[in-house]
Amino acid sequence: MKKVVSPCVCSTYYGDAQAYAKIEYENGRLSICGVVGPKRNGDCKGSAGQCVDEIRVGRPGVDWDEEMLQKFCDIWDRWHLNDMHPYCGHQKTLGWDVMAKKEVTLYHYRLTAEALSQKKAAENAAIEALRHGKTFTPSDEQTMFATLKYSITSHEKLTRDFAGYYEPKKVMFVGDNGFAENKKLGFLRQEDHPDGLLCRPCPICGYKYGTQWKREEVPAEIIEWLFNLPNTKVEPAWV
Repeated sequence: MKKVVSPCVCSTYYGDAQAYAKIEYENGRLSICGVVGPKRNGDCKGSAGQCVDEIRVGRPGVDWDEEMLQKFCDIWDRWHLNDMHPYCGHQKTLGWDVMAKKEVTLYHYRLTAEALSQKKAAENAAIEALRHGKTFTPSDEQTMFATLKYSITSHEKLTRDFAGYYEPKKVMFVGDNGFAENKKLGFLRQEDHPDGLLCRPCPICGYKYGTQWKREEVPAEIIEWLFNLPNTKVEPAWV
């Protein structure tokens, strides 16, 4: 099933523009995409694709009212690509779909120049003993420096125990996150952050979050409501 609707008029840099949305439902999969002010040359006056936020604040079009517009946008937000969810039904019931959107901060550190020098010195001492066929018994300090990682990432700022050996990572190139990086829990494993969800098993069925695309069936009354919306009275250049 497919239909095109014209839910609202949006304000754009080029003036008011009619917004359109294409609704498709096939094999249990719902897809909605939109465009604001489509032009015949393939351009548009506003946004296109997943432009639900722009359409949400538009002025309801012919045969539409504000309640219909908001309900349509709510359904769009909630059910678009309903067959591409990273969570199972149990995980959704537990609220993992909401938790996955929470942003947390990760802190990136690298060894200080002094600590790196001490690490290399400990490693070189072991190699030098090997070369001369001697038994090497490291000191506690050498063992400590040798086992330090060159860089670490933590969900907390370092304690004083390690602060003397590590320093905040500097930006090295364009696109490098540097010291602090914000990431959503849905993209983090538990070894990255205690609340990370990626690959965490469901306590009920064992499915590991984010390892497959899961389908959530769209209620029949929502599909019926969508396909009873008024069809567009003007055929858009594209949508």
